[in-house]
Amino acid sequence: MSSTNSAGRLAGKIAVVTGGSRGVGEAVVQRFLTEGADVVAVSRSGVSSSDGAVSVQGDVSSEADVIALMNTVRERFGKLDVLVNNAAVEYEATIEHTSVDDWDRVMAINVRGPFLTAKHALPLMREAGGGSIVNLASVDGFWAEPHLAVYNTSKGAVQAFTRALAIDHGRENIRANAICPSYVLTDMLSQFFDAQHDPDEARAQAASIHPLNRMSYPADIANLALWLASDESSFATGQSYVLDGGLTAGRTVDLSRLRPEGQHS
Repeated sequence: MSSTNSAGRLAGKIAVVTGGSRGVGEAVVQRFLTEGADVVAVSRSGVSSSDGAVSVQGDVSSEADVIALMNTVRERFGKLDVLVNNAAVEYEATIEHTSVDDWDRVMAINVRGPFLTAKHALPLMREAGGGSIVNLASVDGFWAEPHLAVYNTSKGAVQAFTRALAIDHGRENIRANAICPSYVLTDMLSQFFDAQHDPDEARAQAASIHPLNRMSYPADIANLALWLASDESSFATGQSYVLDGGLTAGRTVDLSRLRPEGQHS
């Protein structure tokens, strides 16, 4: 089903969103549809709750699945304007407690996946006269959180991959940018909080480390993805856009009380 909004910011554009069945991916799919795009939502379940999206079942770490996905896009639309690489997994452990299989699984989805989708999207984007690739990275690509060794590594790789795409394909009018969120209030994160001894306190603590005193919502990420997908960002490429409520701007804990009176740094 094609979008009926011919006046939206993505009117006439064809978009693929991986991990499009829930969380941030679902929010991006819905926002893109609202703005006039035709959207293909890819997920392992192949089920999308977004009316109007084309749902495709596939594993982004499988080259055969990705080739089949892009063949579907070619057959239905003949081109591709926007690719949002959202599908990702997290694994909590230090490297000492990360098995080789766990390491490979995270890297396969978080890094190999964007590589495969971008690789096989490029011919369709050239036929469209250019395109925009939006990779979901993380603030953990800039710094490291404890007990997330492979996840931290994978998100740093996504940022480097984004820069490589921008450098290699800019002359073809193909742009690449990354979005780097902090905590996003998805169902998965809510389940994590609910599993804590005091869920409300866990949520409050997570919110309090952000200067804005809240975590982001999937719609916040979708708003930035929309801008990066649209022609409004036509001169933006090779960048990692931090969307973290000020989390990485500096300390949120007031250390002044630890200094002797009258001493300033």
